[in-house]
Amino acid sequence: MKPINEDNIILLGDSLTRGFDGEKDLVYNWPYYLGQFLPFKSITNAGQNAGTITGNCELDLTYQIDHHNFKNYELATIFYGTNDFAHRYETLEVVGRMLDQNIKQIKAENPSIMILGILPLNRFDGGSDNYNMEGLAHYTFGQLLNCLIKVYHQNDINVLNWRKVAPTLVDNSNYQTRLNDHRLHPNSSTYKIMARIIAEFIQKNVNQKEP
Repeated sequence: MKPINEDNIILLGDSLTRGFDGEKDLVYNWPYYLGQFLPFKSITNAGQNAGTITGNCELDLTYQIDHHNFKNYELATIFYGTNDFAHRYETLEVVGRMLDQNIKQIKAENPSIMILGILPLNRFDGGSDNYNMEGLAHYTFGQLLNCLIKVYHQNDINVLNWRKVAPTLVDNSNYQTRLNDHRLHPNSSTYKIMARIIAEFIQKNVNQKEP
């Protein structure tokens, strides 16, 4: 793997970025392991438990973007969406519009920043893959993923899609051992696997950007 520049990176997201396992915040989460795999100068973990794209409190994407100076970073990841599906009533149109607005705000603040999207990890509420299940706003988890992909691509942002890159990371056969709460939040060993996949995704995109 080609060495990455010693850049500053900010990780925007919900509890899966913060490193929550369904019971407590873990020290050994994917941002921690990412720092072991790639020599970033600094990593800012801005993950917030219960954070959403559409919310308007300090946990959410808009607040985090308003309260960080993106001129200080060369790279940002966005890993939101699962709580919009499970806990919010806004439509997909609103989810997509708010994500788009926030991406444009980051780019306006720092036109040279690299932004990478990370799709929500598979959910298993009720003991089965939620891909075809509807959330509170009556769109399916699969429809959410497609909406997020569309917005990222419209903004020329590459996306890590777990279902394509790592289809067996968390699936019907292993979610009870990979997810500490058996529905959404990984255990430390799963976070380490996620970190390696994310590190490879970041490295690939950095290599493609270099002349």
